[in-house]
Amino acid sequence: MIAEEIEVLASSVLGLTIGCARCHNHKYDPIPQRDYYRLSAVLQTAYDPYDWLTPTDRNIEIPAGSERREVADFNAPFEAEMKHLEASLEIKAKPLREQVLHERLTVLPEAMRTDLRAAVATAVEKRTAIQRYLADKFQDTLKVTDDDLATKFPDFKVESEKTKKTIADLKKKLRDKPQIRALYEMGGEPSPAYVLRRGDAQLIGESVEPGVPSALRTGLEPYTVRSPKPDSSGRRLALARWLVQPNHPLTSRVMVNRIWMHHFGRGLVASPSNFGRTGIPPSHPELLDWLATEFVRRGWSMKTMHRLILTSAAYRQSSRFDASLHSADPDNILLSRMPLMRMDAEQLYDSVLKVTGRWNPEQFGPPVPIETKPGGEVVAKGSGKEGWRRSIYVLQRRTTPMTILEAFDFPALSPNCIQRTQSTVSTQALQMMNGSVAREHARYLAGRLIDQFGDDRERQIDEVYLRVFGRRPTVEEDKRAMERLADLTRRWGADLETRKHDQPRASTARWWALATLCHAMLSSAEFTYID
Repeated sequence: MIAEEIEVLASSVLGLTIGCARCHNHKYDPIPQRDYYRLSAVLQTAYDPYDWLTPTDRNIEIPAGSERREVADFNAPFEAEMKHLEASLEIKAKPLREQVLHERLTVLPEAMRTDLRAAVATAVEKRTAIQRYLADKFQDTLKVTDDDLATKFPDFKVESEKTKKTIADLKKKLRDKPQIRALYEMGGEPSPAYVLRRGDAQLIGESVEPGVPSALRTGLEPYTVRSPKPDSSGRRLALARWLVQPNHPLTSRVMVNRIWMHHFGRGLVASPSNFGRTGIPPSHPELLDWLATEFVRRGWSMKTMHRLILTSAAYRQSSRFDASLHSADPDNILLSRMPLMRMDAEQLYDSVLKVTGRWNPEQFGPPVPIETKPGGEVVAKGSGKEGWRRSIYVLQRRTTPMTILEAFDFPALSPNCIQRTQSTVSTQALQMMNGSVAREHARYLAGRLIDQFGDDRERQIDEVYLRVFGRRPTVEEDKRAMERLADLTRRWGADLETRKHDQPRASTARWWALATLCHAMLSSAEFTYID
């Protein structure tokens, strides 16, 4: 756990391959093994192997507040109904339990029967020593389970299964109590930290004090723990303060490089997690330095840096192919043009929701649940009239990622993703063509266009181009779309005729034809790529 913490911190914040020093001194950068375990001593105060707390036990229930009251009010009627059903079932089960118990006791001697009945009638905490002994020795006789009743009384079995199914359905409707997952120190004196020879936890070496990489001390305020409190050693706060010193050589550079990489597909340092000797030197070192100082000067505001980069001449360049520029700068290292980039998985999904009019802008709250369709496709459960929420609010599980996100290179966080891969494989086209997400939302968009413009095909085509491509169709595109819609309408009409569809065939054929056009445009390269 601590090794993964160090890897995440080093790769994403410091841009160093500190993990190489876990087993031995770093082979290329001036990072001795001792520095690795000094840094681990800082992080160990929360994930302490000598004072371990299971991560699931770190969940803290939110105290009384509006969110908690809202959940309690929502759950109250379901909980009351469940309690009523359980009580009703127990009332019906009680005489049957007594009957079964009576039949079991008839085979025992009279004196023993009397004592056992008395033990059963007495509360557990009030039983005498003899009664506790009898209850323990004859527990198989005295314990009458629901399965026993179901076996002996078929009518009760039917009613019991029906009631339990109703209760299970009610439980599914309950909202979870609001909780937060907290990482906190265990308090008291921190456990000692040691160098582990060859990185083996069984080969404990010399003890170390908390600290930061020695190669980064020059020109910086030293790592200093100030005023530790009873519930905190202050080590992690000291690390945070050390990282955000205005003249820190790495923190601001690594962050602005990642922001640049997000917008241009490649960082000024093409190895975003490795600013060391084996990393790739910056293509524009002066620009990297300037962005880093601006980042600090503007209060470490990422929003400000996004605005600065997006309004720059470098970002506003055309991505149109130019033979002379390509020959002079084939890999676009000199930023001679804007690279053509495909949307990330989340951007693509969110854009489908946005252009089709199903995007729900609601923020925060519980995650949107997912479901697995019969064919194996994993999708988010829609929320009806409220619409679909952005992918950031969809429940993410490593074992069942959303299919559309997985197809478009959604990153696996193990333990973190430094740079996304961008593959071009057939499953992406197949997902957009056959997956339910694009198809169902395209039908919704077609329905909205019909509601807005009726049967005016020209205005429908004009609007769908504006929504999906952000532009109006050319004369040729408009003509071709009209021809395709006419052909698709005939085809869908013939298909509905063979199915003997119960809805009005003419209007349904026109709707599905327009939906097919919308679907094709959502699956197109012009939609999925940022040009």
